[in-house]
Amino acid sequence: MGMPEEPAHEQMERHAALTDELTALSEEQDAVAASVRDRLADAIAEATVDAGANIGSLGQSTDGKRFRFEARLDRAALVAAVTETLPDGFVVSHVNEDRTLSVDWTGDNTTPSKREHGAILKAIIAEETETDSDGFIESVPSRDRVLARAVELGVDEDDAADRLSRLATLDVVDITEDGVYPDENFSRY
Repeated sequence: MGMPEEPAHEQMERHAALTDELTALSEEQDAVAASVRDRLADAIAEATVDAGANIGSLGQSTDGKRFRFEARLDRAALVAAVTETLPDGFVVSHVNEDRTLSVDWTGDNTTPSKREHGAILKAIIAEETETDSDGFIESVPSRDRVLARAVELGVDEDDAADRLSRLATLDVVDITEDGVYPDENFSRY
């Protein structure tokens, strides 16, 4: 004969204890996630202050008394600055079309430089790609422009060139004579 079954009331007590444990773990998980979000937001805010915004003059009223300015965030400079301030193991994965940033945890104690460089290159391409009102691409940066801008933002030119080639291999960008175009996986990697 087999072992006697655990009585139903003991199974229900164990079920209740497990439910309480799961609830406590879920609350702890939420608290840890909120803490990480706060730290990432602080790092991004710090980087935004460091990178600043480009301020451009839009003009002056005809009477000369009113001036108009536009604050425009340089996404590539922001990504480079955020890359420097994020905690280890986090990387900007994408500058989204709505101008938000996606930050991924790499699962490592450190962030691989290739991921950081890829984020900066993508931000440069996104920043310098111009579209018309229908969303069709009107102009893109040249390969040389992308590399020069990456160097301005602190990426070694050889590293930038290697990463740009890798992004092309992954169908993240398409490099042509005319320039560097976002490709089918641009928002994925």
